Amino acid sequence: MGHRVGAVESQRRGYNHPCLIAQTLDILGDRWTLLILRDLMAGLNRYNDILENCGGMSPNVLSDRLKRLEADGLVTRNYYKELPPRVEYTLTETGWSVRPILMALLDWGRDHIGGISPDQVGQTITADFLVRTLPALQFDATHLPGLAATMTIQITGCTGLDSWTLDVREGHIYPRRKACDTADVHLTTNPAGFFEFIHGRQPAEQCGELVGSRETAAAIQSCFHSTPE
Repeated sequence: MGHRVGAVESQRRGYNHPCLIAQTLDILGDRWTLLILRDLMAGLNRYNDILENCGGMSPNVLSDRLKRLEADGLVTRNYYKELPPRVEYTLTETGWSVRPILMALLDWGRDHIGGISPDQVGQTITADFLVRTLPALQFDATHLPGLAATMTIQITGCTGLDSWTLDVREGHIYPRRKACDTADVHLTTNPAGFFEFIHGRQPAEQCGELVGSRETAAAIQSCFHSTPE
Protein backbone atom coordinates (compact mmCIF):
# COMPACT_ATOMS: atom_id res chain seq x y z
CA MET A 1 0.00 0.00 0.00
CA GLY A 2 1.51 3.35 -1.05
CA HIS A 3 2.15 6.27 1.24
CA ARG A 4 -0.58 8.88 1.37
CA VAL A 5 0.25 12.46 2.27
CA GLY A 6 -1.07 13.24 5.71
CA ALA A 7 -1.60 9.58 6.59
CA VAL A 8 1.02 9.59 9.35
CA GLU A 9 -0.34 10.63 12.74
CA SER A 10 1.68 13.07 14.83
CA GLN A 11 1.25 15.35 17.81
CA ARG A 12 0.39 18.32 15.63
CA ARG A 13 -2.83 20.20 16.34
CA GLY A 14 -5.09 19.58 13.38
CA TYR A 15 -8.40 21.12 12.42
CA ASN A 16 -10.23 17.76 12.56
CA HIS A 17 -12.43 18.91 9.68
CA PRO A 18 -13.35 17.06 6.44
CA CYS A 19 -12.76 20.16 4.28
CA LEU A 20 -9.75 19.61 1.99
CA ILE A 21 -8.48 23.11 2.78
CA ALA A 22 -8.41 22.21 6.46
CA GLN A 23 -6.72 18.87 5.75
CA THR A 24 -4.11 20.61 3.60
CA LEU A 25 -3.47 23.14 6.36
CA ASP A 26 -2.95 20.23 8.74
CA ILE A 27 0.15 19.44 6.64
CA LEU A 28 1.30 22.84 5.38
CA GLY A 29 -0.20 25.27 7.87
CA ASP A 30 2.28 25.02 10.75
CA ARG A 31 4.45 28.08 11.30
CA TRP A 32 7.72 27.87 9.31
CA THR A 33 6.66 24.87 7.19
CA LEU A 34 6.16 26.79 3.93
CA LEU A 35 9.37 28.76 4.50
CA ILE A 36 11.32 25.54 5.00
CA LEU A 37 9.91 24.22 1.72
CA ARG A 38 10.82 27.56 0.10
CA ASP A 39 14.42 27.19 1.28
CA LEU A 40 14.67 23.60 0.05
CA MET A 41 13.45 24.74 -3.37
CA ALA A 42 16.00 27.56 -3.27
CA GLY A 43 18.94 25.21 -2.83
CA LEU A 44 19.43 25.08 0.94
CA ASN A 45 19.66 21.37 1.71
CA ARG A 46 21.47 21.37 5.03
CA TYR A 47 19.94 21.82 8.47
CA ASN A 48 22.22 24.68 9.54
CA ASP A 49 21.72 26.61 6.29
CA ILE A 50 17.92 26.45 6.64
CA LEU A 51 18.14 27.43 10.31
CA GLU A 52 20.34 30.42 9.48
CA ASN A 53 18.04 31.54 6.68
CA CYS A 54 14.90 31.40 8.85
CA GLY A 55 15.88 33.87 11.54
CA GLY A 56 13.79 33.41 14.66
CA MET A 57 13.11 29.69 14.21
CA SER A 58 14.46 27.50 16.99
CA PRO A 59 16.51 24.34 16.27
CA ASN A 60 13.82 22.18 17.91
CA VAL A 61 11.11 23.61 15.67
CA LEU A 62 13.19 23.00 12.53
CA SER A 63 13.87 19.40 13.57
CA ASP A 64 10.17 18.86 14.24
CA ARG A 65 9.07 20.36 10.92
CA LEU A 66 11.60 18.34 8.91
CA LYS A 67 10.49 15.13 10.60
CA ARG A 68 6.84 15.91 9.82
CA LEU A 69 7.63 16.78 6.20
CA GLU A 70 9.56 13.54 5.85
CA ALA A 71 6.72 11.53 7.42
CA ASP A 72 4.21 13.19 5.08
CA GLY A 73 6.31 12.31 2.03
CA LEU A 74 7.35 15.84 1.04
CA VAL A 75 11.01 15.62 2.05
CA THR A 76 13.69 12.93 1.92
CA ARG A 77 16.53 12.80 4.44
CA ASN A 78 19.81 11.73 2.86
CA TYR A 79 22.71 10.52 5.03
CA TYR A 80 26.22 10.47 3.58
CA LYS A 81 28.98 8.42 5.24
CA GLU A 82 31.77 10.96 5.10
CA LEU A 83 34.21 12.43 7.60
CA PRO A 84 32.46 14.19 9.16
CA PRO A 85 29.10 12.57 8.22
CA ARG A 86 26.79 14.76 6.15
CA VAL A 87 22.98 14.97 6.15
CA GLU A 88 21.02 16.74 3.42
CA TYR A 89 17.30 17.16 2.82
CA THR A 90 15.76 17.08 -0.63
CA LEU A 91 12.23 17.54 -1.90
CA THR A 92 10.20 14.68 -3.29
CA GLU A 93 7.93 15.32 -6.27
CA THR A 94 5.12 15.82 -3.75
CA GLY A 95 7.26 18.46 -2.06
CA TRP A 96 7.94 20.18 -5.38
CA SER A 97 4.19 20.20 -6.07
CA VAL A 98 3.80 22.82 -3.31
CA ARG A 99 5.66 25.38 -5.46
CA PRO A 100 2.50 26.77 -7.17
CA ILE A 101 1.11 27.56 -3.72
CA LEU A 102 4.24 29.57 -2.91
CA MET A 103 4.02 31.28 -6.30
CA ALA A 104 0.41 32.25 -5.60
CA LEU A 105 1.43 33.69 -2.22
CA LEU A 106 4.24 35.60 -3.91
CA ASP A 107 1.87 37.02 -6.51
CA TRP A 108 -0.71 37.97 -3.88
CA GLY A 109 1.94 39.68 -1.78
CA ARG A 110 3.25 41.57 -4.80
CA ASP A 111 -0.28 42.79 -5.62
CA HIS A 112 -1.39 43.68 -2.10
CA ILE A 113 1.76 44.33 -0.07
CA GLY A 114 4.38 45.35 -2.59
CA GLY A 115 7.15 43.69 -4.56
CA ILE A 116 10.91 43.63 -4.12
CA SER A 117 12.91 46.30 -5.93
CA PRO A 118 16.63 46.32 -6.87
CA ASP A 119 17.42 49.09 -4.36
CA GLN A 120 16.39 46.75 -1.51
CA VAL A 121 19.24 44.35 -2.34
CA GLY A 122 21.91 44.75 0.32
CA GLN A 123 19.49 46.71 2.48
CA THR A 124 16.42 44.70 3.49
CA ILE A 125 17.29 41.52 1.55
CA THR A 126 20.56 39.91 0.54
CA ALA A 127 21.65 39.16 -3.00
CA ASP A 128 22.03 35.52 -1.92
CA PHE A 129 18.35 35.31 -0.93
CA LEU A 130 17.28 37.07 -4.13
CA VAL A 131 19.28 34.99 -6.61
CA ARG A 132 18.37 31.66 -5.02
CA THR A 133 14.73 32.25 -4.12
CA LEU A 134 13.25 34.28 -6.96
CA PRO A 135 14.30 31.87 -9.76
CA ALA A 136 13.26 28.84 -7.69
CA LEU A 137 9.73 30.13 -7.14
CA GLN A 138 9.17 31.58 -10.60
CA PHE A 139 10.59 28.70 -12.66
CA ASP A 140 8.15 26.82 -14.89
CA ALA A 141 9.54 24.50 -17.53
CA THR A 142 6.26 22.97 -18.67
CA HIS A 143 6.77 24.19 -22.25
CA LEU A 144 10.44 23.06 -22.27
CA PRO A 145 10.31 19.83 -20.22
CA GLY A 146 13.54 18.46 -21.71
CA LEU A 147 15.65 21.54 -21.01
CA ALA A 148 18.99 20.72 -19.38
CA ALA A 149 21.41 23.60 -18.89
CA THR A 150 23.56 25.34 -16.32
CA MET A 151 23.82 29.10 -15.86
CA THR A 152 25.95 31.09 -13.46
CA ILE A 153 24.95 34.51 -12.17
CA GLN A 154 27.45 37.01 -10.79
CA ILE A 155 26.14 40.13 -9.07
CA THR A 156 28.68 42.96 -8.98
CA GLY A 157 29.18 45.03 -5.86
CA CYS A 158 28.28 42.27 -3.39
CA THR A 159 30.27 41.79 -0.24
CA GLY A 160 31.31 38.20 0.37
CA LEU A 161 29.31 35.80 -1.80
CA ASP A 162 28.67 37.17 -5.30
CA SER A 163 28.23 34.12 -7.57
CA TRP A 164 25.53 31.48 -7.93
CA THR A 165 24.70 28.57 -10.23
CA LEU A 166 21.27 27.74 -11.62
CA ASP A 167 21.15 24.09 -12.68
CA VAL A 168 18.13 23.24 -14.85
CA ARG A 169 17.23 19.56 -15.19
CA GLU A 170 14.25 17.23 -15.05
CA GLY A 171 11.75 20.09 -15.06
CA HIS A 172 13.18 21.85 -12.01
CA ILE A 173 15.76 24.52 -11.28
CA TYR A 174 18.34 23.90 -8.56
CA PRO A 175 20.06 27.06 -7.33
CA ARG A 176 23.30 26.78 -5.41
CA ARG A 177 25.93 29.10 -4.08
CA LYS A 178 29.17 29.72 -6.03
CA ALA A 179 29.77 29.60 -9.76
CA CYS A 180 30.20 26.40 -11.75
CA ASP A 181 33.28 26.42 -13.98
CA THR A 182 31.56 24.28 -16.64
CA ALA A 183 28.32 26.29 -16.90
CA ASP A 184 26.78 26.73 -20.35
CA VAL A 185 26.28 30.46 -19.86
CA HIS A 186 27.53 33.10 -17.42
CA LEU A 187 25.81 36.41 -16.74
CA THR A 188 27.58 39.20 -14.89
CA THR A 189 25.15 41.91 -13.89
CA ASN A 190 23.89 44.10 -11.03
CA PRO A 191 20.64 43.79 -9.04
CA ALA A 192 18.71 45.89 -11.57
CA GLY A 193 19.98 43.75 -14.46
CA PHE A 194 19.08 40.57 -12.60
CA PHE A 195 15.51 41.82 -12.19
CA GLU A 196 15.39 42.63 -15.91
CA PHE A 197 16.54 39.11 -16.73
CA ILE A 198 14.32 37.21 -14.30
CA HIS A 199 11.19 39.16 -15.29
CA GLY A 200 11.93 38.82 -19.01
CA ARG A 201 12.02 42.56 -19.64
CA GLN A 202 15.23 42.37 -21.66
CA PRO A 203 17.16 39.57 -23.40
CA ALA A 204 19.97 38.18 -21.26
CA GLU A 205 22.68 39.84 -23.34
CA GLN A 206 21.11 43.23 -22.60
CA CYS A 207 20.91 42.60 -18.85
CA GLY A 208 24.67 42.55 -18.33
CA GLU A 209 27.73 40.81 -19.72
CA LEU A 210 26.76 37.42 -21.13
CA VAL A 211 29.32 34.73 -21.92
CA GLY A 212 28.09 31.63 -23.72
CA SER A 213 25.08 30.68 -25.81
CA ARG A 214 22.42 33.36 -26.16
CA GLU A 215 19.96 30.65 -27.17
CA THR A 216 20.55 28.71 -23.95
CA ALA A 217 20.19 31.86 -21.87
CA ALA A 218 16.95 32.69 -23.70
CA ALA A 219 15.61 29.16 -23.09
CA ILE A 220 16.27 29.42 -19.35
CA GLN A 221 14.80 32.93 -19.23
CA SER A 222 11.64 31.79 -21.01
CA CYS A 223 10.90 29.39 -18.14
CA PHE A 224 10.50 32.11 -15.53
CA HIS A 225 6.96 32.92 -14.51
CA SER A 226 6.33 36.45 -15.79
CA THR A 227 5.07 39.07 -13.37
CA PRO A 228 2.83 42.02 -14.12
CA GLU A 229 4.42 45.44 -14.36
